[in-house]
Formats: sequence, structure tokens, C-alpha cells
Amino acid sequence: MRWFFRLFVFLLILLPVGLIVVVVMCFETSPLVEREARLSAANVDRAKHLLHEHDPRKLRVDEVKTISMNEEELNLVANHLVNRFAVGAAELEMKDAWLAFAATLDVSKAASGRYLNIETVLTTEKGRLRLRQLRIGRVYFPPALVEVLTAFGVEYLYRASGVRDAEEAFRAVEIRPKRLDITYRWKAGIADAVRDRIVSREDRQKLAAYNEFLTAEVGRQGAGLSFVSLIEAAFRHARERSANGDPVAENRAAIIVIATYVDGRNLSALAPEAVDWVKPKRVTLRIHGRHDFVQHFMTSAALAVTGGGAVSDAIGLFKEIDDADGGSGFSFKDLAADKSGTRFGQAATASATSASRIQRLIGEGIDDAALIPDVSGLEENMNDAEFERRYGGIGGTSYKRVVRDIDKRIAASPLYR
Repeated sequence: MRWFFRLFVFLLILLPVGLIVVVVMCFETSPLVEREARLSAANVDRAKHLLHEHDPRKLRVDEVKTISMNEEELNLVANHLVNRFAVGAAELEMKDAWLAFAATLDVSKAASGRYLNIETVLTTEKGRLRLRQLRIGRVYFPPALVEVLTAFGVEYLYRASGVRDAEEAFRAVEIRPKRLDITYRWKAGIADAVRDRIVSREDRQKLAAYNEFLTAEVGRQGAGLSFVSLIEAAFRHARERSANGDPVAENRAAIIVIATYVDGRNLSALAPEAVDWVKPKRVTLRIHGRHDFVQHFMTSAALAVTGGGAVSDAIGLFKEIDDADGGSGFSFKDLAADKSGTRFGQAATASATSASRIQRLIGEGIDDAALIPDVSGLEENMNDAEFERRYGGIGGTSYKRVVRDIDKRIAASPLYR
């Protein structure tokens, strides 16, 4: 028995040492994927159609639908998800019946100069995704173990939504050449379950707090409320709340609430309980004398804090292209407001230090130009043909020159330095 006792003690000591070694081997000194996929206006147009076709509000319970995404679209989704919850980049490649996925998470804030690199290979079998390979850093994991853990996590999400079996929701997943097809049966509880995990209860409480603040501020200042004075008041409030909280989360909530108000929408898409919240009175806000600039700025800021700068920039550009093709016309002035909103959202939530800095600078007092620079001299209201002739369209030499000028104007603001 003495040898058994010694073996037990040896294993007891060796196990934590082994776990530490495995953890250390998961982190590497160089990134596997260095550049995230970028959105284009065409991507945004495609996403717009997909969202319309698969809008949960329009789906009937137990309706069966198939969503198809090509390699480029999947790369964009993967990068969005990676940067929604961390800092990093992802790359995805599809071939006949398999899908290779690689991602890098930048963990240098916690461990200087370190990256978490992940590589996986997935295939489909009888309409279900199967994990064939997994490597994290220099550690290879047995697929059987990972499949068990993945299945447990997926089942937990479904059960939280009231779905008894994953197969009730996802009927089939097929990897085809350069395309992924997902056939699903719509279950009403899934949207709520996913939303609860993306917008936590704590986040919804913050939205409620800023909605209450906005209602009071609009009531206090009335029709005399300006956009700049609202931003100043909101970020002073955010600074006060950040004394015992996270300045990034406070700034994000403030931006989302103001953007929703400016756009005339309801917060119930993010927080179902918002249908019972008091609605602030409608006031037309202006910056540089224009209400549309406020809409462009806040929409882009909200997209930057929820979907990332690439999403915000691309959607702003798509809007201008859409306007040029039969709308109000392409406008470099609107594009300046879009890009300013993106920079504002990024600066307000990039880190705790950056978030606190923005709160302090805004609290000290700002003017219109601090948020959106002077746009004098920038062309607007150009139809598609005129825009193409004068600037060479998106990517033309003259177009790039104007965009560089806009970026230079924005960078001059103390908020964005």
C-alpha cells in the first residue's frame, strides 16, 4: 500500500503543475491571424437583405428557413463575434466538405506580449457540425473531449430558451464549396435566450438608468435642449456613475440610449421590459444647425460600440452610396458626421482609461466642432453619375483625397487625439 500512497501523492503534486504547463503552452508570443476582415458596402447590402429575410419579428413559430452565407460573409461574422467579446482577428476558409477556422485573441493587457491562437477544422455529418481538430497555442486537444464540452454548451443555451433538443432548432448544417447552409426551425425562445447573453441583465439596468436620465434631462431643458448640451450632461452623469462602476460600460449605455432616442426607435429590441419605461419627450436636436448630422453621428457611434469600427464605417459608406443611387445624393458632409460618430464611439469605449478621458473632456465643456469638425467646402447632394464623374466613385483618387481631408479634420479635435 505504501507504493500506492506515494503514487497518489506524486499525482497530486504533478496534476496542478501539469495544468500550469498546459495553460502556459496555450499562449504564444506572435499572432496567428493579424488582420480582421473588412466590411464593404456590398457586404452591408447583403447583410441588410439577410436581416430582413430572417427578422425574428416576422418569423412564425416552427417555420423552417435556410440561411446561406459565403466565405467572405462568414469571415465578417467571425470577426464581429471575436471583437464583440475580445480584441483580435479571425480567418475562415471553406473547401468541399470542411471548414478551417483560425483566430487570435490579444491578451497582452493581462499577459504582456502574449496571444491566444486557436485553430479548428470542422466538417458536417448527417446535417450536424463535427469538430475534427482543435489547437490552442501549442496544445492539441482530443476532438472527443471538445465535442462533449461544445455539445454541453449548445444544449445549455437551447434549454435556457425552452427548446428541449438542439435538433428542434437546427435541422441541418451543410458545408458546400465556399458556402455554408444552415436550416433551422424557428423557436420563439431562442431570440430571448441569445439576447439575454448578449445584453446582460446588468446592461439592461444601465439602459434603464440612462433612459430615466434622458427623460429627466429632456423634461428639464425642453425645446431649448441642444445636442452638445445633452452629450455634456449625459457624460457628466456617466462620470458620476463610473466612480463605482465601469466607465466603458457606462459610456456604451449612454451612447446606445441617446442613439435610439435620436433615431426615434424603442429600446425594447434590446430590453423587452423597455415597453413599460417612461418615454422621453421628442425634441429635435441639431449640431452645426442640422438634425441629420445628429442622426448620422449617433447611429455610427452606436454601431461602433456594439459592432466595431469596421461595421460603423461600412454602414455609413453604404448609406451614402444608397443615397447617391436615387436617394438624397452622396454627401461628404454626411460621411464626415458618420466617421466622427465612429471615432467618438471608439474613443468612448476603447479602454477604461480612454473612456474616463472622454468623460473628463466632455465634462469640461465642448462645442459642435469637438464632436463633428467644420464641414465647410465638402460637397453633398451628388447623384450617382455626378459622384462618379467628379470623384471616380468609391476608391477613386479624388474620393480618397477628400476622405483623407475629412480624417485630418476629425483628428484635430481634442476628443479624438
